Amino acid sequence: MEATTRGATRIANILEDNNRGSGQLVNKRKSAIFFSSNCSADSRRTMHEALQIEIEALGERYLGLPTSVGLLADGTFDYVYGRVRRFVAGWGENTLSCAGREVLIKSNAQAVPTYPMSCFKVPAKVCDNMKTIISNYWWGSSLDSHKIHWQKWSKLTLPKGQGRMGFRDLQLFNKAMLGKQGWRLITRPSALCTKVIKGKYYPNGDFLSATRKRNSSDTWKAMVYGREVLRKGVIKRVGPGTSIDGWEDNWIQGIPGLKPRVLLDDVQLGRVNELFIPDTRVWDDVLVRNSFISMDAEAILKIKPGRLSDEDLLAWAFERHGNYLVRSAY
Repeated sequence: MEATTRGATRIANILEDNNRGSGQLVNKRKSAIFFSSNCSADSRRTMHEALQIEIEALGERYLGLPTSVGLLADGTFDYVYGRVRRFVAGWGENTLSCAGREVLIKSNAQAVPTYPMSCFKVPAKVCDNMKTIISNYWWGSSLDSHKIHWQKWSKLTLPKGQGRMGFRDLQLFNKAMLGKQGWRLITRPSALCTKVIKGKYYPNGDFLSATRKRNSSDTWKAMVYGREVLRKGVIKRVGPGTSIDGWEDNWIQGIPGLKPRVLLDDVQLGRVNELFIPDTRVWDDVLVRNSFISMDAEAILKIKPGRLSDEDLLAWAFERHGNYLVRSAY
């Protein structure tokens, strides 16, 4: 909020409304105010008097996340790397089998950054530092020795089904977790968080088409970064077909790219509903086959348009995207 009497009054009214509605009263003697560095002494005094909160402090982290949101800089996430390092330093690499080291890496070391990575874009340097610590431990290195790494880490992050170890690529995992937050904005339009973010960043559009504005928060920048994951896998389920661009949107499940690969000569494809028999939601078999190559046409004809849907809904197209189960994006 602004460090003004108006801002303080507004916050005081909100706390009072919360008190009357929930029966829970804020203990002001245990509360604190955090000011930005450019806030004058007079403004600080005004806020203290208006809110009747005397303490001026804020911890470095709150609920495991950095409190300096919007001021993220080098070193903000070093504590995550430090925790991973302390974990690994306490494990005896020479007394555990490969299976034991794998379990510790996957259940402990790789789990440490999950929470911050679901809210912020963690710098690549921090991810690389964690990868180095984990990789060294996997190959049996210690503070006093450095053993040969017989495989690239990029190979070890491939799934076990491909003959590898299935370790996490932390930068990709970060992007996937941020994509999860974007998916929530899409699927929960009535949530308070969605309404606030939509009102600020895309009041007249949708999340997938919103732009990254100048001076936007680090939280919004992180969500935009994770949106790349959604764009690769989000598909429109055909209902009326009036909102689906037949050439640009993802709407054909079962083919690479989720959209037509080739349009035949002299075919002008607009909205998907143009491929229906007029006034129905039934595909015009002849029109579809004359407009697309055979593989695309067969995939389109397998789609069953929603007869009762009032709009074309967004869904996820794949069971697995990269190394991560798609259900983690819901």
